[in-house]
Amino acid sequence: MLIQVVDNLSLSLLSVLEETIAQSQDSRIAVAFVSMQGLRLVESALRTSLQAGAHIEFLVGMDGTATDPEALWFLYKLALDHPTFDLYCYIVPGSTLYHPKLYVMRTGETVSAIVGSSNLTEGGLKQNFEINLHVRAGLQQPIILDIYSAYSRLKFLPNRVEPDEEMIGIYEAWHRENRRHYHPTASGKRTGFRELQRKLETLQGPRPTQGDLVGWLRLIYDLLPSGEFTNQDIYAFEPYLQERYPSNKNIRAKIRQQLQLLRDMGLVEHLELGRWRKR
Repeated sequence: MLIQVVDNLSLSLLSVLEETIAQSQDSRIAVAFVSMQGLRLVESALRTSLQAGAHIEFLVGMDGTATDPEALWFLYKLALDHPTFDLYCYIVPGSTLYHPKLYVMRTGETVSAIVGSSNLTEGGLKQNFEINLHVRAGLQQPIILDIYSAYSRLKFLPNRVEPDEEMIGIYEAWHRENRRHYHPTASGKRTGFRELQRKLETLQGPRPTQGDLVGWLRLIYDLLPSGEFTNQDIYAFEPYLQERYPSNKNIRAKIRQQLQLLRDMGLVEHLELGRWRKR
């Protein structure tokens, strides 16, 4: 296992991403903010990976100020041109912040994951003083399983949608108004947010695929019996899971967490207290 600090001083995030994305078979990026300048820096790596048939997925926040509409148009065009590229956007509800900086790249059974402070902007990739942790380990290592679980929770949040041209256009107008008034009024923020919220109701969220079943999600899903089952049915596998991951002292909580996420993904149905159905 490799663990290294990426701070843009001794090591830039850009140098790590350029190499890992270009060689990756599956890249998943969840960031609060993305800029066109940042995307230009990794564009070559993205295109190299896509040309090799890799899957790439972005989960991007729409905050009305920091995320660049030009960057959203760029990512949207990539999704139109490449069937293995997916873009999902998150509308920030009220005062809650969507603030992750998570980069996960897999090649075979080896995963490189970067978690820290860097958004996908020029500053975040090479100029700002940042603190990120880069972990490279096997796909079945507990830390990697937890990272994939965290990513899946972000992907299937409420208000996460696959954008269309109209949505990005609405965001672009809102962003332009906010930039024109450096400190936008609260009413202006509410107006732009309401327009995006109305559009949000017409769009679909992510549809779960087999590719989403990674790590703990795959493990628990494969253990579920067909049809209806109870908590006790799945808790029966607790000794097996504890033996497989002896350092994890919260196996039962981990099982419940995965069941809830599988429910949010639409892969299991919660029938009543303690009862479920596998779809």
